[in-house]
Amino acid sequence: MTRKRNLRWLRLVVPPVAVVLLMLLGTVVYQWGEPDLDDAAYLAPDNVSGIGASELAMRVRQAGVEIIPERQSSDALVAAYAGNATLLLTTPQLMHKYYLRMLKLLPATTRVVIVEPDGTTIAEGLLPMRGSARNYVAKTAAPGCDYAPAAQAGAAAVVRTRYGQVDPEYGREVARCYADSLVVYQREAATVTVVGSADPFRNDRAGEHGNAKLATALLTQAPRLIWLDLHHREPPPGITNDPALAGGPAAPPSLRPHRSGDPDDSDFPVQGKGAEPPPPGQGNVGGDDGDQSDNEPPNPLWSAFPPWTYVATALLVLGAVALAVAMARRLGAPVVEPLPVVVRSSETALGRGRLYQRAKARAESLQILRDAAIVRLTKLLRLEPDVARPVLIEAVAASSGWPPAAVEHTLFGPPPDNDPDLVGAAVRLEQLVNAVTTENPGAQPVAAAPIEGEPR
Repeated sequence: MTRKRNLRWLRLVVPPVAVVLLMLLGTVVYQWGEPDLDDAAYLAPDNVSGIGASELAMRVRQAGVEIIPERQSSDALVAAYAGNATLLLTTPQLMHKYYLRMLKLLPATTRVVIVEPDGTTIAEGLLPMRGSARNYVAKTAAPGCDYAPAAQAGAAAVVRTRYGQVDPEYGREVARCYADSLVVYQREAATVTVVGSADPFRNDRAGEHGNAKLATALLTQAPRLIWLDLHHREPPPGITNDPALAGGPAAPPSLRPHRSGDPDDSDFPVQGKGAEPPPPGQGNVGGDDGDQSDNEPPNPLWSAFPPWTYVATALLVLGAVALAVAMARRLGAPVVEPLPVVVRSSETALGRGRLYQRAKARAESLQILRDAAIVRLTKLLRLEPDVARPVLIEAVAASSGWPPAAVEHTLFGPPPDNDPDLVGAAVRLEQLVNAVTTENPGAQPVAAAPIEGEPR
């Protein structure tokens, strides 16, 4: 007959597994719906797909602004350094951190618009904001400020990433709108606008609320718009002393040829001072400085969800474990309860015996019989319950007529090795009790194998 398997372990395993599966499913669905930054269509000025930005580019051109698309951060910074322009960074996560640190070198006539930088980008790029918090999706909110582009656009779907306060030691906050999701600050001479969502720039979201008005107003404050259309992670910049570049366009000090006496800037400690001219076609951007760790992309799983989701998940797991423990079998002494029906004592004894037999608990079974026999003998001989072992053996031997060695072996002998030994020990125990309780104290054991010193 097949034994019924115990399925109580499922109570402990199923809840955590279900939570993990839901987390994995949510992560897959979330990542599937999120656009990839390395997708060439993402916020590209000439792309007409949903995640492209051709509609925004058309509005900017209709406003009389010239769009200058660039594919490298160095070229975009050089063009922005000429002034009288707006620099749009659509994928700041893919820019090398040194290029982001160079934004402070731009002139006052250049404005910078950064689209949804995450916490890692803010920390590595030294943007003077104290942390960020990200939601699953963008929410619509009123501007809540008097900053002209936001006030003209009205409600917009910008509230996705919220940004902390601007550190006064490194920058000056100019405006804060849309529930901390649009922050304008000034560092050195440059004015930077950080937008907490990409929705106002996308084709499939531009028609919602005031998204298109807000994005257009942010990008049309200068006659030129330098659009950095970057979709790959960049290597670190370098410095070159190539004299052929001396007559080239003006560039930030970190990108132009190094001159003796120029002070170094610890924000971008790049290599290349006094180095050989770069290979043809590389321009004034140095190659990889050997720091391979800067080129490794961060793990996207940690930034996929807001920080509070991990806390909530941990609490759910702890709750599931607590629930499983609460519903699991209790450990401890058995609780005496009235039987629902009357059970014959023989059936109870037989059932308990079969349980002990199934567990192969020979030593425990014999010990229970011996303990019961000792209690009975102690009462019959009017001895104290905690009587010493030698006194008990001597009293039982005197009353039963058995030799002390046989009494000791019967009451305190070694555990049985097999079932026949268990049966023999139980029979001798019963004979010993009977010898004490009957009128013939000299009754001898007959069913069990004799023990040395035991009467035959």
